[in-house]
Amino acid sequence: MNNKKPRGSLVGLKENREALKVKNTEAMLKVVEKLGKEKPDALWSYKDVWSGAGLKSNVALNSPWNSHVRDAIDAHNSSIREASELEVFASTQKKTLRVINGELRKQVEVMRKERDQALSKIAIYEAETDFYKRKCEGLLRVNERLRSSPGGLSVV
Repeated sequence: MNNKKPRGSLVGLKENREALKVKNTEAMLKVVEKLGKEKPDALWSYKDVWSGAGLKSNVALNSPWNSHVRDAIDAHNSSIREASELEVFASTQKKTLRVINGELRKQVEVMRKERDQALSKIAIYEAETDFYKRKCEGLLRVNERLRSSPGGLSVV
């Protein structure tokens, strides 16, 4: 009797990996929504999100395809911090130039991150475009070679 099980294919492994990515992302987004309802006025930690999603480590949260989850946590925490800072400043005095400069620096940093992400996506798309252009040119050469051969390429 043969007890060996098939090992599967690379395609199956890739599909499983993609399905796991989607499942983990959805679980973390549900936890973010849940925290938004349960603790709207409290700071959220990354650990609250990944452990609440049933994950054993922060690897999935730190992955590039889940940057939007981290951004949601950071946006919530920064809005809470800004609200608390605004309450303190409103009760004591007007904002100083130092505070305004700090806020502007934070905004510049956020914009730089967005720019860098956009540039990296553009670079990826350009690389893919070049790859597929070269592949198309190669296939066109093969097609021409087959058409010019004595047997010829028959179009059915």
